[in-house]
Amino acid sequence: MELQMIMTPAVSLPQGVRDILPTEAARINAAQTAILSVFDMHGFQRLITPLLEYVDVLSLGMGPNLKERVLKFIDPSTGRVVAIRPDITAQIARVVAMRMRDYPLPLRLCYNENVLRYLEPREGKSREVLQIGAEYISAVADPAADAEMIVMAAEALKAIGLKNFKIDIGDVGFLRIIIERLGITVQERLTIRDAIAIKDTSGLDEILSGLGGRISADDRKLLLNLTTFYGEEEVISKAASFTKDPAALRSLENLSKVVAIITEKGFKDSVTIDLGEVRGFDYYTGIIFEGFASGIGKPILSGGRYDSLLEKYGYPCAATGFAFDVEHVVAAMDKAL
Repeated sequence: MELQMIMTPAVSLPQGVRDILPTEAARINAAQTAILSVFDMHGFQRLITPLLEYVDVLSLGMGPNLKERVLKFIDPSTGRVVAIRPDITAQIARVVAMRMRDYPLPLRLCYNENVLRYLEPREGKSREVLQIGAEYISAVADPAADAEMIVMAAEALKAIGLKNFKIDIGDVGFLRIIIERLGITVQERLTIRDAIAIKDTSGLDEILSGLGGRISADDRKLLLNLTTFYGEEEVISKAASFTKDPAALRSLENLSKVVAIITEKGFKDSVTIDLGEVRGFDYYTGIIFEGFASGIGKPILSGGRYDSLLEKYGYPCAATGFAFDVEHVVAAMDKAL
């Protein structure tokens, strides 16, 4: 009698996703509860958005980086291309523009959801990201709103027990004004921007030398110093001394007001200024910020002002927001024990 081998299929998960077992799930739940309680104290109301969206609708509100990471498929019932959401902010912009126009501004909205992104196998990152975020929608941009979001993020980090954290604040609006006024090609501007992003002073100096007389001496000095404009609030006044551009000075004045409010709220020691930060250059319009915790090499939160987003859905409004990467937050909590 022959013995028949019973073959069982290999049991595994798709790359970039994982199970979260009870012990870690409990820590995640504790972090979510603490963060959402801070949001609630600031008057933010939770919104729940669908996992699936039509890709053409969702793409209106996504930056180029996210568009490349969308997981999509054809909906058999309609023949339209459907996306699994890679971000929540664009969804909130759609909801506000399509379904909440009758609500009085400002709107304070928050969420606690997961997103899914396509990643190259070599990147070794999670495809599925647990996010807790908040969005502040208003009629006009206001430094008080930017400051409130940064203060709320800091309060949430304290609420989960973190003490050693820093929130880096920049302003892509200021950087954009400086770069876009240069009389050079788009590609040359991108090369300069990329050198500033990695704080490569010598590399930037070489790039500017290659542009010859097309860059004035004053602009050259300012651009080179952008790689070093990092630190306390005096960085803002130092940057102001390098430019006479009215729009650039207004951006710096706005940033100064934001920092003053944060200081008044008792979080001066929790923030640093980085005027050479270019993250989200093509998406954000003003203040940007990222949060870092001791022992964690990746941002645990990121956000900023994105005043042009809701207009893409037909509802011109100012907006600012941020999101926590919950798993990075929990890792920071574990490091703090």
